[in-house]
Amino acid sequence: MAGPPAETNESSSLTEDIKALLKCPRELWLVYLATFFEYVGIFTFLPTLPLWLSGDFNLTDKEAGWWAATFSMMVSLFVFLVGSIADVVGVRTTLLISFTLAAITRLGMSMAGTSTTAIAALLAFGFAYATTSPVLQTAVQRTSNKRTRAFAFSLWYVSFNVSGALSGPIIDGARKFFLDPTTKKLVAKPVVLPLLGEKMMTANAAILGIGFISAAIAVLVIGMLRRDFEDRVDPEDGPAEKKEKAHPLKALQEVVSDKAFWRFMLMLALLCLVRMMFQHMHFTWPKYVIREQGEDFPVGTLWSVNSLLILVLAPLGTALTRKRRPFEVLLLGAFISSLSPFVLVFGSSMPFQVGMILLLTVGEALWSPRLYEYNISIAPRGREATYVSLAALPYFLAKFLVGPTSGYLLSAYCPAEGPRQPAILWAAIGLSTMLGPVGIFLLRNLIQKKDEPAQAA
Repeated sequence: MAGPPAETNESSSLTEDIKALLKCPRELWLVYLATFFEYVGIFTFLPTLPLWLSGDFNLTDKEAGWWAATFSMMVSLFVFLVGSIADVVGVRTTLLISFTLAAITRLGMSMAGTSTTAIAALLAFGFAYATTSPVLQTAVQRTSNKRTRAFAFSLWYVSFNVSGALSGPIIDGARKFFLDPTTKKLVAKPVVLPLLGEKMMTANAAILGIGFISAAIAVLVIGMLRRDFEDRVDPEDGPAEKKEKAHPLKALQEVVSDKAFWRFMLMLALLCLVRMMFQHMHFTWPKYVIREQGEDFPVGTLWSVNSLLILVLAPLGTALTRKRRPFEVLLLGAFISSLSPFVLVFGSSMPFQVGMILLLTVGEALWSPRLYEYNISIAPRGREATYVSLAALPYFLAKFLVGPTSGYLLSAYCPAEGPRQPAILWAAIGLSTMLGPVGIFLLRNLIQKKDEPAQAA
């Protein structure tokens, strides 16, 4: 699908972009700061989830996969309404509720003593998780203008990838503290907690506790936003259509009646087959690589290389492909990312792990940054959160598919004990991932219909 029109003159310099961005309201920078802290919690939570379910509560790979899928299904249900709620009650209020809930539920998961309380806290976390990305994107849109929007979204992309880069050392640091030096196995240890005193904790519970702290800080940052910041209209955006504070279901109905929205959803559904690889990196890869290489393998640090490289490759990729049609760049990036699982077919040692992550990241650097801006650019004023939250729906449905798939693939081809065939596991993942770019290529004429808004790059 064609991307949004260029927001700035091609001759404009990076210095001019930064100067223009500095004139945006202070709320934009507070949104970046809140994004950073909240995504520290998210990036440490995702790869820890399957290890926490199986390691702390003795769930099998299949059981852990199905609970991860149930969590993703709950998130998908919340996505239907969360954007409409934000458009009606306000971005600031929605983020305050979301981050507060994230802090409470992560604390509940960290302190859970039984699988029942752990699963209850996990499912309750679904609303907060569904809210985070769509509403933060809307906040970036509301605090930037036509002149600065592309660069504003680039910096937002940077803000959460900095979190991703730091999350790896956080995960591995926590795991190292709980690693028995003799057996090289993770063990529970006593930890002194403020107000609660000494408590026996596991590495996974400690990581979730760090997520509680990051969400609590994000709540404080969002509380600093001015209550009327999202009602401002920048002169550079021109006169905006006034949207009444409708019922959330009415806002939802307005968006789903747009034909252009459904063509965009078709492309997203196919692109989500590529994004399934990223979910396998959270649900499948941690267990696979730890079983193949041992519990002292730096699983967090190695995956954080993805975020570190994105900080450099995303702006570089955008600069190198600036004159290319966004659809072509997106398709190329999707093909490159979809090749990454096949690297692990040839081996599981460190060079193959690094090669897989490099290939996955190069592709992501091409297609992912532009997609965020396009999501928000084609939404009508006043309905941005509704549009972006619905556009995220295929992404969460992909998580629902990956959860049980991950459990069955691990049980069949990379169990905790017994013979393993990891090459078959990653070949199956690679073939399913490749269907995404192939489908986008075959349906390119439908996706790029002439009446689609924002045709030119």
